[in-house]
Amino acid sequence: MAPGGLLSLARVRVFWGDINLSAYNGDQNFPKGTPVVYDVQVDSSDQSEGGTGAMRWDPTGPGAALYEWFVTKEEYMKKQITVEFFYPRGKKIVFYYVWAGQEINYGNDMTITVKLQSELAGLVNANQRNVAQAYDEKKGTEPTNVVDKLKEQYGVTKYQDIVKYNPSVLDYWKQVKLGTFYANDSTFGAAVNQVAKQTGDKITPNNIGGASLIVMSPYSWKDPKSGKQPEVLNGATDIGAGQGPDPKLRYGYILGPSIIKSVRRDSSIPPPQKTNTNTPNTQQFVTNTKNEKDTASQQPPPNPTAEANNQQAAAKPTSSPLGTANGRANPGVGNIDNPHGPDRQNALNQENVSKLSCDTLMCPVLVGVKPNDILFIPSFTGKFIEDWEVKSVGYTQQNGNVTINIQATRVFGTAESMNKKASDKFLEFAKGQGLIGPDASLEKWDAYAWGLPGS
Repeated sequence: MAPGGLLSLARVRVFWGDINLSAYNGDQNFPKGTPVVYDVQVDSSDQSEGGTGAMRWDPTGPGAALYEWFVTKEEYMKKQITVEFFYPRGKKIVFYYVWAGQEINYGNDMTITVKLQSELAGLVNANQRNVAQAYDEKKGTEPTNVVDKLKEQYGVTKYQDIVKYNPSVLDYWKQVKLGTFYANDSTFGAAVNQVAKQTGDKITPNNIGGASLIVMSPYSWKDPKSGKQPEVLNGATDIGAGQGPDPKLRYGYILGPSIIKSVRRDSSIPPPQKTNTNTPNTQQFVTNTKNEKDTASQQPPPNPTAEANNQQAAAKPTSSPLGTANGRANPGVGNIDNPHGPDRQNALNQENVSKLSCDTLMCPVLVGVKPNDILFIPSFTGKFIEDWEVKSVGYTQQNGNVTINIQATRVFGTAESMNKKASDKFLEFAKGQGLIGPDASLEKWDAYAWGLPGS
């Protein structure tokens, strides 16, 4: 129930091309306005895996006949399947998929399960190629130019938005100069990932609002000269009614009463030299730049065992947009000027030490939460606020409700903020909304969690 007495019900809407599967509007012999699919589930991760999903299909005679009609029509097998989670007068999030298979059970428990996969895997992981780039050995070129050239080499130039950048990534990449790039039997996704690895950034396979690779910077990174840190928008106020999140931006959400069903936080001291990222490349750390005085001194020593394991993992068959397809992943990047690459890599690694898992109902404020967003959890006293970066999100519709499962991580420690600017911003917002402090109340938490932008 939303504030003001309005009944708020989470909605799910599924389209196969132009046909509504949540309230059928096609021309086949199936009751108009009735749902064709149910138990819809989607999953999205920040690294290594493209978006996946599944949905149950009406197993009755007319439903099975309708399913056969879809899978035998070449026109619809080429069309996208969109899954939208939303509240009327509230926010929304839309995932894009293609048909990826089925599972049919016969007998007393008759079910048809349709498997969904982001089309991104086919776009960036379909072809293995040997590529090489060389630039002026003194001037070099910015990483964005290397990525643009990769688009040409892999023949994906018609997908102009296949690679998107968080603004803080572009800010740092202006300082970076690369001299060479080569990759042997590598896919486009793995090649772009290797460029980002050198600058201490990460690639997120995205199927929200379309298929793309998102280059994200370390959330905790602070530029030594300017003092700038990545910006975090407010998921409660910066996304309007009927709108969805911009996948290349970070949004923040505050967890507390009226939102949390269950949250588990786990922190333990990490072993030294352990990599906490999951990227299938052989060049784990940044190579020294020619300008040694600007090279960070914190570059980790090589780990032969880890490198061997990474080589073996890279050669395994995978549908991951960031991996290889039975290829010999052997990419390499020559740096001319990359002043903070090693420090940014270390920051990215340290952000994956402590773990958080959260299960809750999809209340209106959480609609749109996605990988790389930030969860803020106020302390019991309200004196400080913990920030956690989302690693994976699952939306599940079942029995008339929608739940969200979130996995997140942060640095080791409790009171220490990863991004002080963002933490201070959301701490002040929480105080202003009456979520913490002397004026805090459950009613105000209800208003935060269940309020609708369009109500």
